[in-house]
Amino acid sequence: MLYSLSGNQAEMEQSILDGAMLAIHQINSRGGVLGSDIQVAIYDDHSEVSSTARGVDHLCTTENVDAIVGGYTSAARLALTPAIHANASLLMYPTYFEGEETDSRIFYCGAAPNQYIADYLAWIAGTLGRRVYVVGSDYIYPRVLAEAIRRLAGSLGIEIVGDRFAPLGETRFESIIDDIDRVRPDVVVCNLVGADSTTAFYTQHHLVGLTPDTVPIAATVTTELDLAHMPTEVSDGHYMVATYFSELSSPVNDTFRRDLAQVRGQRWSHAAQIGAFNAVHALALAAEQAQSLDVDALSRALIGIRFEDNPEGAPFYFRANHYSSHPSYVGRAAGGKYEVIADFAARQPDPWWSGSRPPAPVPPPAGRLADA
Repeated sequence: MLYSLSGNQAEMEQSILDGAMLAIHQINSRGGVLGSDIQVAIYDDHSEVSSTARGVDHLCTTENVDAIVGGYTSAARLALTPAIHANASLLMYPTYFEGEETDSRIFYCGAAPNQYIADYLAWIAGTLGRRVYVVGSDYIYPRVLAEAIRRLAGSLGIEIVGDRFAPLGETRFESIIDDIDRVRPDVVVCNLVGADSTTAFYTQHHLVGLTPDTVPIAATVTTELDLAHMPTEVSDGHYMVATYFSELSSPVNDTFRRDLAQVRGQRWSHAAQIGAFNAVHALALAAEQAQSLDVDALSRALIGIRFEDNPEGAPFYFRANHYSSHPSYVGRAAGGKYEVIADFAARQPDPWWSGSRPPAPVPPPAGRLADA
């Protein structure tokens, strides 16, 4: 496990680690993998991107791990990838991200943008309005999302009335909020990254009198962990898209939430945490299918497995490009959580999707939540 367990990323990444550790607890309680318990080595990179490659080296050479589940930010993933190759290891990357890459030694356990943004924008256009203001952190993921939104806008009848970026970690949004108040879009699509930025932006949006009834925020990154930092009068009524929300109603998710609280003492759950949970279960299934912990054997077997107890509401599996299948949902913030108000069928992951047209839908696998 390679996560930031101290420093400014610690809250988010500890919660992601909790998902992976819950999966290990479940697997070991059923007899482990190939007759033995899973052994865990954890490396804390202290929220320093420069430490991630050292973490991979330590885990592979000192701890002799068979695979690594970890990394959260795109900067961390890009920094540790050369070390994954140098150590001939395997990375299970847990979170949704910008796509724009494939790698023979990385399996992507979160969604690529094409798996949710087209449906989300169509829903926004039909439900909230077509005059859209886009705001994001000046970072890889928000830049790619903004480009996808621009390319899709015409086909959906959307007019981009503003497009602004703020430095990563920014908390002063007065000029952007003033511009939004002046333009009065139908909706603000928010791709801000990090609890400090999202809390500041939502709060300043609220303080100038903008509300979900007048100018709602439709986010792509504001998780329930972020909501926990805001008063409910600031967050209630705004929207988010994700492949998972804690309020999804299904026996599988009920079991996950119960076990997460009992085993890890974790109140919050979110998509990246589910990615880490699914990653560990997928590795265990692949090892049993391959009857081996050899990295190449695991990599081949991962393409063929299906994890049926995915809390997202559909079986979890990888396609040949190492990307995984996901449904997606729209949530509306209420009382510090997201109520699920719309759901979309799984779409084939396409990391190189240009955003010029919606990707073809795929039939939902058996077990997908209906009418969530």
